[in-house]
Amino acid sequence: MYTIDQAEQMAAEALRRKFGEWSDQVALFGNGEYASKKGELFYFGFQSVKYIETRDEKYRNYGPNCISVHSETGECRFPDIHEVLAAEPFKEQ
Repeated sequence: MYTIDQAEQMAAEALRRKFGEWSDQVALFGNGEYASKKGELFYFGFQSVKYIETRDEKYRNYGPNCISVHSETGECRFPDIHEVLAAEPFKEQ
């Protein structure tokens, strides 16, 4: 079983793989505010680096902006909007 810290590292690496040359344009977001565990999945929010740095809405990425990591297998996925809305990964329980 992976810890949240290990899962966060896997999520960051998956972002780099997915966005390739654009990987310096997106990053995990929220200093733990957008990191959670629901069932067997860890969820991490990500956002554009420019938005993280400036909080200027013109740089904000919209959409699910979420990556999940399976706590047992380490599989990283980019869930679609329907899955994110159903899981509500960053809503307090």
